[in-house]
Amino acid sequence: MTKKRCSRVKKIQSLPSDMISNLPENLIETILTHLPTRDAVRTSILSRKWRYRWTNLPKLVFDNTLLCQEPRGNQLSPTKEILFTIYKIILLHNRPILEFSLTISELEPCSEVDLLVLFLSRNGVEKLTLYFWKDEYKLPLSLFSCLRLTHLDLAYCLFKPPPTFNGFSCLTSLEFDEVSFDAKTFGSFISSCPLLERLYMQGCTSFCFEVIAPKLNYLYFQGSLDSFYFKNVPLLAIVSIYPLAEVKLFNEGETSGLRKFFGSLPVLENLEMDYNFVKSLVAGGSVPEKLPTTLVRLRNLELLDICFGTLDEVLFVLCLIRSSPNLERFVIQMFPSTVDLGVEDVISEDFSDLILDKLRKVAIKAVSGTLIELKFIKLVLAKSPILETLVVEPTLKDATDRLKILEKLVRFQRASPKAELICENQPPSV
Repeated sequence: MTKKRCSRVKKIQSLPSDMISNLPENLIETILTHLPTRDAVRTSILSRKWRYRWTNLPKLVFDNTLLCQEPRGNQLSPTKEILFTIYKIILLHNRPILEFSLTISELEPCSEVDLLVLFLSRNGVEKLTLYFWKDEYKLPLSLFSCLRLTHLDLAYCLFKPPPTFNGFSCLTSLEFDEVSFDAKTFGSFISSCPLLERLYMQGCTSFCFEVIAPKLNYLYFQGSLDSFYFKNVPLLAIVSIYPLAEVKLFNEGETSGLRKFFGSLPVLENLEMDYNFVKSLVAGGSVPEKLPTTLVRLRNLELLDICFGTLDEVLFVLCLIRSSPNLERFVIQMFPSTVDLGVEDVISEDFSDLILDKLRKVAIKAVSGTLIELKFIKLVLAKSPILETLVVEPTLKDATDRLKILEKLVRFQRASPKAELICENQPPSV
């Protein structure tokens, strides 16, 4: 053997052994946990050490990556083909499946999915996600025996608990997207989940919603509501409500839902709502200058489609910012209006009782340039001593008209020497 060849052999022998095989056990597990199940299964070919390691994972995720596999060349439908693969993977799996996610767009409801849910209910599943797109899936009764559930995320399903169901005692997070359910019993279902902290509902059907959830911290709702009440939510801090129409917020004999709504949210920090909910809040009574309960924890406020051509809506906005002394971020999207109110009595020049000394970021969208809108912007600039940015988005298409608005805005006095005024069509995120 030549000296040259000898040195080459020594170099090869001195190289480190297979790095993939020698990765630490905890790192291998972390890598597998963050892969879609289809890719995790394929890691078996990497080395002997990786072979079937995925079978010990507590989490299985089946998403659209499963659609990338080559067809088997038989007469199975796409749904049957998908479920055949899932069954095969589950049969090889060794340990309890604590987290299971099924979000495949081609999947159709069928009895084989029911068997999957039954299998999971018998294996102590704690986090379950089921998404359907083509047809509504009627959830099997076995779902309601998954009593260890902490997270339940459903899309396009029919949720109908049996009469004997006593709730999910461990549930902390519930997400419904286009889910149908019994409108009369949903409130009692929520109250039977005593540990619920997060509730997300989008595109849900019309129902009466009385919220009794002592641990609830986060609520997002977009859909159709008949009536809505917060009865026991002492920890609710983040609220986003976007009903499709006005909602009944107070019972017979009550004059307004405004005081009742905010009085039931003692730790409110983040609030988002639209025109329909604002109209519901101010219905049935006059809007006070200030709420009886100061919103001392409210930091972020976002209001959508608010019309400054309607007196009640202007008064509501003023009432809310008056009652929120620690507000840091405020976003309001105007509903275009050419109506000008008599602004002298609505927005006074001094507003001595208004304090916005924590406000840093403001965005005012879809500004039409009416006098009352401009006076409101002037008020915000004059009462915000540490304001950093005020973004104004005119709704006017003509560049000359937008320039006229900007010329008026730059003349307004600013309490904050650092306040930056930005006028553009699409304001940056604040």
